[in-house]
Amino acid sequence: MNLGKVGVIVAARTLSSRLPGKALLPLQGMPMILFLLRRLRPLKTATTVLATTTLAADDEMAAMVEAAGVPVFRGADADVVGRYVAAAARFGFDTVARVTGDCPFVDAELVERCLAQCTAHTTLDLATTKGRFPVGLDVEVYRAARMAELDAGGQLSASEREHLTLYFYNHRETCVLHAIEPPTTWRSTARHFTVDTRQDYDAARALAERFERPEFTIDALLARAAA
Repeated sequence: MNLGKVGVIVAARTLSSRLPGKALLPLQGMPMILFLLRRLRPLKTATTVLATTTLAADDEMAAMVEAAGVPVFRGADADVVGRYVAAAARFGFDTVARVTGDCPFVDAELVERCLAQCTAHTTLDLATTKGRFPVGLDVEVYRAARMAELDAGGQLSASEREHLTLYFYNHRETCVLHAIEPPTTWRSTARHFTVDTRQDYDAARALAERFERPEFTIDALLARAAA
């Protein structure tokens, strides 16, 4: 499958319910969102953008990310599907790799591996790492035109509009889903790498501080996490 123009759209907002302001909490002395974007910077086959909301609470983050040289799209708060569709249209993306701001350890190598596997499929609604990679090393890949169809079609529930890819999981009988397979050394572990709570953040900060720079590999991350 020809992926066309690929965009990595990173979703983040300041008013997260369980840990407000987490995108701005420091990892290695920089806001977590910039830490993640640094890890994605080596991407060669895709353009990375931030998709955040139009709320005033996200003004600081949007300005910070733009100052770091990463394009920013601002759209709806709860309507995540609408935000992603509009962002993909703005930048002309044919294929979208979805990364969330609460997964700061996702990196360019991981995304490149996911995109490479997607090219092997003739048809694709969604390709996902979920269930095979460690939780928090998550990437989902979908065709932008398919998401735009769902956005315009009126069949999405409120929950499916808020949770970007939920429709695909809810309609496996009509959607083409593919599992992305990790390298053997990356397979699921009991350790998770998402930042949803203060405890998650403290663990992520302690782990990040075991490295000098943000650009450490997934292999190194998993080795340090297991030590």
